[in-house]
Amino acid sequence: MVDSVQVPAEALTAAREGRTYDRLGARVWIAGAIMLLVGLVTTYLILQDFSSESYIYLAFYAIPANAAISVFPHEPVLIYFGQFANLWLAALAATVGTIAAGYLDHTVFVPILNHKTLVSYKDRVLYRRAIDYFLRYPFATLIVAGFTPIPFFPFKFLSFSIHYPLRKYLAALVIARYPRYFLLALLGKVVHIPNWILFGTFLVVINLYLVKAVPAVLGRIRERKARRAADALEATWPDVGQAEASQ
Repeated sequence: MVDSVQVPAEALTAAREGRTYDRLGARVWIAGAIMLLVGLVTTYLILQDFSSESYIYLAFYAIPANAAISVFPHEPVLIYFGQFANLWLAALAATVGTIAAGYLDHTVFVPILNHKTLVSYKDRVLYRRAIDYFLRYPFATLIVAGFTPIPFFPFKFLSFSIHYPLRKYLAALVIARYPRYFLLALLGKVVHIPNWILFGTFLVVINLYLVKAVPAVLGRIRERKARRAADALEATWPDVGQAEASQ
């Protein structure tokens, strides 16, 4: 995609109606499994030793902290590392992890968001309006959203939904995230924040995500069970199933 103020109608149509996927290939499942594994390992390491001072630890942590819709906040960890680490190296380590997360995200979510069973969301008015604006300056929008405190996942969603090129996406992440990480580490160097406050902030953020996510997941599970039960009932007793669906 080429950033421009005027976006031709055909470009918008192509973005909304680009390639769709009939199935998810092995790369998607492998990348998804890696994301899950890294998230589990990171959780274990945090519980074992939150006070690690390794740049490798920071790079590893940055993967789940930036993958998908993450529950792992990177801000308190960068501030913590700023207390003792080289600011440039700390920002570099976190950026390396972010690049890995961006690659995994792109590999997994481009096919998922463009799967033939899910692309109906592109017909919704909210998506059409959002993508119209996003396509005006996609690269710049990703940089601004990645650098500022603006939630990044909606822009990630938009870029994946239009098959935004991987190289441009990763370039935007590097340009946006490296200075952000550097400033967070600098904050930790200039302003001494006790570790218990940083760790407490970390736990609060994770719990806030869980409070919102767990009920939503349970609700979807109940909906699927009810749908399956209705389908089974309709297959066995068509008239009863139709009556249940109409209520």
